[in-house]
Amino acid sequence: THITHTNMHVMPSPPSPDASGSAFLDWASSAGVATSAAFLVEPTATEGFGAVAGERVSVGDILVTVPRASALAVFSLEEEMRQTTTSLAQSHALAYAACRVAAAPRGREPWVALWPVTPEGTWGVEGDSWRAFDGDAFRELRRLHEEGEAAARAAHEKLPPDISWERFKLGVSIVTSRAADLVVSGESQPVLLPVIDLCNHRRGGEHNCAIVFEDDHFVLRCERPIQAGEPLTISYGSKENAELLYGYGFALRSNPSDAALLRLPLAPAADPTFGVQRAALTPRGMLDEEDCFWLPL
Repeated sequence: THITHTNMHVMPSPPSPDASGSAFLDWASSAGVATSAAFLVEPTATEGFGAVAGERVSVGDILVTVPRASALAVFSLEEEMRQTTTSLAQSHALAYAACRVAAAPRGREPWVALWPVTPEGTWGVEGDSWRAFDGDAFRELRRLHEEGEAAARAAHEKLPPDISWERFKLGVSIVTSRAADLVVSGESQPVLLPVIDLCNHRRGGEHNCAIVFEDDHFVLRCERPIQAGEPLTISYGSKENAELLYGYGFALRSNPSDAALLRLPLAPAADPTFGVQRAALTPRGMLDEEDCFWLPL
């Protein structure tokens, strides 16, 4: 575990593009992705490689457009993959697609080279490493991971045998750490977007760009004035640090979305309501071993 100025990372960062990012952007252009002169890929002071403004950007300016056909999402799956994933949640279907694309990029090599090669967030935490997350402070993080892993394992059982659990786990991590949840044709779904996925996160109100789907393209548009050299950022949504650590492998030093947890005991065992309370809270994973539940404030 190491600390940076902005975030706490618990997993290694994905590979970086070449020093200028020009080779990657050249590939993106050949795939139909359009970037403005203001969009650069450079090392940042605190977050590794990312998207940076090369010149001043005004509100409403378009920085990137990604054609629907260049995105990776459930709607873009080939028929064979679509048939395999019909019973899966969209995030798991996309994770399966990511596994297939990572193994056979078919022209997407420069993009796939930027994907994580080891699982991000808690998907990469195993065995004794979990001791770092002992204690009540990480209770929500452990709950998120346990629920996420159980759902992923259930999905994995429905996949072809050549997709190992370790391989699928990496696919799930790619989706949780890189996919944007967007409304496409009236439906919210996870989408992997080349180039746009280089934008780092800022909490709501502090990001300077947003992604929209319009005219069959995914568009990265400026939402507030951006100065040359400033990182181009989006908001992953209002997420507590437990969610950020679980899916992305970092936490914000100051996160207004975090909530304090108040530990409250159930009614005494002799109380007639004890059984009802316990039956209601136990299936939701809200009780600890001493029959106390945790209330977010």
